[in-house]
Amino acid sequence: MFKKVIYCLCVPLLFACSNQANHKAKVNFEKDTKGLDILTGQFSHNIDVIWGINELLVASRQDYVKYTDNYYTRTHINFAEGLISIGTQGTPQQLQRAIVHTLLMGANASSIDLFASGDVPISDKPLLKDLVMNQQGKRVDTERSANQFALYLIKYKLQTKVLANGRTVHFVEIPMVANHVALRAQRYLPAVRKASRRYEIDESLILGIMETESSFNPFAVSYSNAVGLMQIVRNTAGRDVFKQRGWAGAPSKKYLFNADNNIDIGSHYLSILKNKYLSDIQDLESKRYAMIASYNSGAGAVLRMFDKNPKVAMQKINQLHPAQFYRILEEQHPSTQARRYLMKVTKAQQNYRVLK
Repeated sequence: MFKKVIYCLCVPLLFACSNQANHKAKVNFEKDTKGLDILTGQFSHNIDVIWGINELLVASRQDYVKYTDNYYTRTHINFAEGLISIGTQGTPQQLQRAIVHTLLMGANASSIDLFASGDVPISDKPLLKDLVMNQQGKRVDTERSANQFALYLIKYKLQTKVLANGRTVHFVEIPMVANHVALRAQRYLPAVRKASRRYEIDESLILGIMETESSFNPFAVSYSNAVGLMQIVRNTAGRDVFKQRGWAGAPSKKYLFNADNNIDIGSHYLSILKNKYLSDIQDLESKRYAMIASYNSGAGAVLRMFDKNPKVAMQKINQLHPAQFYRILEEQHPSTQARRYLMKVTKAQQNYRVLK
């Protein structure tokens, strides 16, 4: 069922060290954010008019939300919970069409405009292949099988809801298979392993960050312009990586919506944290904890917990046992969100240490 909540786009970001950001990057970042404010404001107004203020649903890090039929039909994929909800205020034919296009949409995020009302293209390599099974426990990967499954859902699984504005929505819910997160992780293993070798970053750490940031949602977006699987902000971490490579400017959104590029940029940024901003931390376990916290809130925020001087801060960290350092980050980091992030990534990483 469509959740009766307001999904804010204000979510965790990937920031480079604040003391490294230049004025130009800050101005560009502000322009990007203001532009997105205008776009999402217009977009949200359309939703409010048709669905009501209490039914605002928009895309976020772990939620794919797409409106079609002039905003009267809506698809919501919760990648974290593994649940697909598709509803319409229109006809059964419109609902059927939305189900088919959702089941057969591709994984190319740059080809889908989440802030416009229109059908997503059908792909011969569906994103949801293997993640959704029909009533007979079989794959849904062709137009024929998708249409048959859609008709079954409308006939036997249709639900109805009256919105606060008095409009009626007819919808279906489609659960993903139990191991949907692991299956999505498997899809990105080749790119993760390539990046792991290239930047000497543990592949389990890359996967743990991907799960925490987006739950392997290739369409992941945030209010402040974090993009894709590893939630890269183009004018902070993205620009930092480009500078390290000797490239001008920052990666475009289209570039970052490419899964391979996103994983490569995110992994490269982890290597910058490891070998530049946090290079003097000696213990590998402590350095890993610092990398995780820094990926979320910036290395500057982590080091300032110990001293204003980064070199002195790392010397103090080196005097701590890794468990002590972790506990300080977990309990004393100025950002509550960053403290939760450290725990989530550390837990998620453990699930991928034996992934083959």
